[in-house]
Amino acid sequence: MGAKQACCLLENSSYFASKTGKAIKLKQLFLLILGVVALTVFILFSDLGSIAKYVALADKVQYSVAFLSMILGVIAYAVSWIFLLKSAKVKLSALKAIESTWISVFFNIMVPTASVSGEVVRILYVVKETNDNHGTVAATVFLHRIIAFLPFIFGSIFGFLYLGLFYNLPSYLSSIIITISSLLIFALFVLLLFIVRPHLSMKIGIKVASFLDRFVPKRWKKGSSIIELTERAFSEFEKSMNVLKRGKLGIFFSIVFAFLYWVFDVLVAYFVFSSLNFHIPFILIIAVYTIAISIQIIPIGIPGMVGFVETVMSGLYTIAGVPFGLSVAATVMIRLVMMWFEALVGGLIFWLYSRRP
Repeated sequence: MGAKQACCLLENSSYFASKTGKAIKLKQLFLLILGVVALTVFILFSDLGSIAKYVALADKVQYSVAFLSMILGVIAYAVSWIFLLKSAKVKLSALKAIESTWISVFFNIMVPTASVSGEVVRILYVVKETNDNHGTVAATVFLHRIIAFLPFIFGSIFGFLYLGLFYNLPSYLSSIIITISSLLIFALFVLLLFIVRPHLSMKIGIKVASFLDRFVPKRWKKGSSIIELTERAFSEFEKSMNVLKRGKLGIFFSIVFAFLYWVFDVLVAYFVFSSLNFHIPFILIIAVYTIAISIQIIPIGIPGMVGFVETVMSGLYTIAGVPFGLSVAATVMIRLVMMWFEALVGGLIFWLYSRRP
């Protein structure tokens, strides 16, 4: 679907909700149930009594701080984007930017497509609310994705080096780390390619558009082919990127808040272990966080990669010397904050937005 059609679909928020809501199909529900079953089996085969004991004895105040840290992280992420919106002269209020960020978080979890679903939702939201040029809005979202990726990359490098140097990892975990590292480097390369070689990116985009053009119903095209819309979008995108590059102060503050977002996100696990009265090296928390997030965004289709992320996280903590029961308890508590609660808040905000007249 081209941006021109997207603007037509977003004439009112309830219609927007009905169209984007269709992305969460029965398939996602089935896969979510499958993940929950896998998680349940995993917990049942663990020492359930020990896990329940750890959770019951956790310091509730420190655990509450973990929830606060996650919320502050989402806000910092939104503020990082707001600086780019301001640089591009996109007039979206701070509250609406935060609202669209929460909605994008919900879609990233429920429709795992390596974060693409959430970014598309952000673009559609801003186009609807501001009537701004879709190329300009897409440029802010794209540049924000690169900026938010930077602390994640640096943290990953240090975290993985720490795991490799100080822990004797099983071959399967070493393979996972090598695979994730390679994918992160490749993703960064692709993102930078869009900035350094926009014309090459446009050629790739047009080839993809020419393939998709065959499947798009004529009634959606409104006189313009998907190829024409793509060429127009890339032209506007390139102009907007040039404008954003000149706003060095906005980019600087965007990077600062992107690092703040990353710190708040990583601190969730730190506060969880603190609530369980167990010390764990911060660099280890960073490494496990990176692996967990990387697995969560794999576009297999299981919302939040429920069941799989928990297994890997608890396994890594156990290898690092954390008692198995405590590893599982900490993992469940972390995921309650960073997956279930995030999805709940994002889903609630999306539901309220969809009911807005």
